[in-house]
Amino acid sequence: MEQIYKYRSFSASIASGYKLFRANLRTILYKSWIEAVSFALLFGLTLVMAALELKAAFVCAALALLVSTVFWNGRLFQLIDGGTPKDKLWRAARAVVVGILFMLLPFIGIPLLNVMMEIMLEEHPKVGKALKTGFKHWGYLFLTLLMSGLIMMALSLVLAIPLYICIYGIISNHLGMLAGDPSGLPASFPVILFFVGMLTAFIFLFAQLWQTYAFAYAHGAILSREEYRAKEKEEEKAEDTAKENNTEN
Repeated sequence: MEQIYKYRSFSASIASGYKLFRANLRTILYKSWIEAVSFALLFGLTLVMAALELKAAFVCAALALLVSTVFWNGRLFQLIDGGTPKDKLWRAARAVVVGILFMLLPFIGIPLLNVMMEIMLEEHPKVGKALKTGFKHWGYLFLTLLMSGLIMMALSLVLAIPLYICIYGIISNHLGMLAGDPSGLPASFPVILFFVGMLTAFIFLFAQLWQTYAFAYAHGAILSREEYRAKEKEEEKAEDTAKENNTEN
């Protein structure tokens, strides 16, 4: 992994994330395919339960999907950063909780991206300090999220077209049924939705890796910048002290 604790621009963080993704994709795919397949299967199942309006089954599938997200992230960061599986799973569980808060608090919650990386990467995570630092560098994190998000949006227009068509069919059919029309979806539609959702989730899971790495590099850049500023303040303080001593003498 390229040196993470180095100050770089947000565009350089994104570029470094992509380089890491490109260099290690085959290894990560080989060593994390079980977690990825589990996530994809549960994603497809969750979609089907939602389409069939089976509320209890949907909640169970969504919770299982959340658990699989923890396992996926734990495995992912173990591969790129080391550590024991148990430690990374515990860290991933905490990071997923923070991620849920981030989705509930858009814009305001952008500093939580720094908190998630703090939890996953640092030996002794300091959540409060990471949150405060995230607010100080809100603009940096926002630009990283904005640019990487636009790229992911463009990718989704290609990778997720079949899924978008399925979702559009569900919405159109539901609106038609509300108007009194019979269901126009074929009996095999749940099966089609399951496999389309599963395949899309599997591909998108790996396609999104570079964005995760970009945030890891952004976190390292922020810490590097903070250390540099702290050293500058110490040097200025030392110079002021030396000047005062010279004046007294």
